[in-house]
Amino acid sequence: MKDVLEETETRIKRLEAEIELIEERLHFLDRVGASSKYQILQRRTKTGELYIMFFVVWGFMGLILLLYLKYKYSEILPFSLTPYIGAMMAFIIIPFFYYFFLSKQSEPENPINYLEKKERMARLALNRFYIPLKEALEEEDHEKLEELANRLLQGEVAEAITELNEGDPKVMAYALYLYLNRNSVHPGEINEVMTLLKNKPLKKLLLTISGEKVSSPHT
Repeated sequence: MKDVLEETETRIKRLEAEIELIEERLHFLDRVGASSKYQILQRRTKTGELYIMFFVVWGFMGLILLLYLKYKYSEILPFSLTPYIGAMMAFIIIPFFYYFFLSKQSEPENPINYLEKKERMARLALNRFYIPLKEALEEEDHEKLEELANRLLQGEVAEAITELNEGDPKVMAYALYLYLNRNSVHPGEINEVMTLLKNKPLKKLLLTISGEKVSSPHT
């Protein structure tokens, strides 16, 4: 268990250092005015989106008017409205297509938002998984370990673990369930999960019960 706690503490310190580095980068970007720059760019992007939506709505209204004129007064009009209807449909489709496809693909990632999201994910993984995991293992609190396993199956903690490449949340949850039910699981099941498990603290945790199973005369 000592190795498990040491590995968990290592992960805690690594995340704390990562959060500190992100905070320093955010403070630096704020000092050099990068935050204001990206806010201006975001406002311009939103303004452009409003213009596009305005043209789409205006074009749709124009299309409705042309269709009304075509079917109401087509016999008395001296020219065909079909080309104008086609042009108006293109006027609607092109900006609509640009907004939903091309603009999203070409939009550069905002480093401020990226860093803020990464900091939030790191804090979630730290405060809602690794620190409670260490406390639960030190106290041998099975109820808290089960709660952590449940957290890994859905919600923000699972998202944070995935975003930070800490492992597959579902496999990690399964590893905790195996540990909690170690007296009734087969050694082959433990070994199978260990081959899938990427999270080092939980892998070492399973190693403790894998050793017990091998040394036990009843298995």
